Amino acid sequence: KLIDSYSDKVYPGAYILNKDLSGLNSEDLHSTLVSLVNDISNKEVSVTANDQKFNISYKDLDANINYEELEQELLSFGKDQGFFNKLNLIKKPTNREYEFEVLFNEDKLVNFVSSISNAIDVSPTDASINISGGISIYNDTTGLKLNSSQLLDTIKIQIRDMKAPNIVEVSGNVDVVEANIKASDLATVNNKVSSFTTHYSVGPSGTNLQLASRNIDNIIVMPGETFSTEKAIGPTTLENGFVEANTYVGGEVVPGVGGGVCQVASTLYNTMLRAGIRPTERLNHMMKVSYVPIGLDATLADNLIDLKFVNEFDYPIVVNSYAGNGTLTIEFWSNDTVKNGITYEAVSVPLGPLSADTYLYGYNSNGELVVNQYLDRSTYQPLPNN
Repeated sequence: KLIDSYSDKVYPGAYILNKDLSGLNSEDLHSTLVSLVNDISNKEVSVTANDQKFNISYKDLDANINYEELEQELLSFGKDQGFFNKLNLIKKPTNREYEFEVLFNEDKLVNFVSSISNAIDVSPTDASINISGGISIYNDTTGLKLNSSQLLDTIKIQIRDMKAPNIVEVSGNVDVVEANIKASDLATVNNKVSSFTTHYSVGPSGTNLQLASRNIDNIIVMPGETFSTEKAIGPTTLENGFVEANTYVGGEVVPGVGGGVCQVASTLYNTMLRAGIRPTERLNHMMKVSYVPIGLDATLADNLIDLKFVNEFDYPIVVNSYAGNGTLTIEFWSNDTVKNGITYEAVSVPLGPLSADTYLYGYNSNGELVVNQYLDRSTYQPLPNN
């Protein structure tokens, strides 16, 4: 009869958090566990980060437990034993301390950590430079970044523990984030290393050219960084201020938004070459242009054709670009040592009316040719009606 009386009850000696669960049937056991979870829900997580405190209750994290699994474990204990073992477990019980893992709403915990990150994180500010009228350098500032993944993992470990204190105190690590471009880097920029000028007419193309010129002005290319002309100018859309002008499409001159920006790319290409910089990506126009010699042009097309180069100098390159009164000038500024005393010249050798080979020559201080590099061949289609 004694054994039968425990057939649907917890055997003696069962404890959770010093709460005696002996003799509870399934209904009473569930009620008791619910009460324990309610007590746990009153606990709080307190995060300290960058001298600020952030709190959230277990209740707000939907704290819970796996009732079915725990109740099954408690009620099934000893039920698979033989008659005398069951009798012994009931009459001479050994205390058993059961544990459970606190469950929580993962999304709510992630949102809590994100709210801390939003309050703590500060983006660093890069140093900037202005070449116009002399070199002016503006200081960089450091930023702050919460180690969110580490904080999230730490909180998870702490709150899963059913024996955690009423206030779970956690420290969030905050790292200082340095600026990518520092004023000390820009202080090495002291000389114009190359320059090239082209001329343009007033009109829609000129409007687009002037806008593209402004967009690339004062851009800084750090050592090892790749410069993308397309990215620097930005999408040539009406929303970005560009207008319709003549473009080359399919061997014809047709209106298109952004027509004229290719002159900025071609001017930039010649500025690059005069600094001794070879492009990593460059394509000539479909048809010849009038503002640079044959073979010395570069075209652009959003998401399709780009003009790129890598800064292989040990110093930053600053692009100085200005357009007005029909004249576009693009300059590269850097340290006065980057060209090693070499004067570079880009030369195109026409092979006929529609093709040319391009070379990069370099002369030392004695006027001796020390660089003689073949770059590429440009081939064009005839202009319409020619």
